[in-house]
Amino acid sequence: MQRACSFLQFSDLKIKEIAFRLGYYDQFHFSKAFNKEMEITPKEYRRRYK
Repeated sequence: MQRACSFLQFSDLKIKEIAFRLGYYDQFHFSKAFNKEMEITPKEYRRRYK
């Protein structure tokens, strides 16, 4: 999830592309896993910390 956070903060990659680079084949599975661990959605994380 640290790499996901870095991608979200420091790149303009779409969430789907970030999920694929991290080995998830479904962006919704990635979003669910991210939300479970970080207690915030990837989209909201990007909006808050970019």
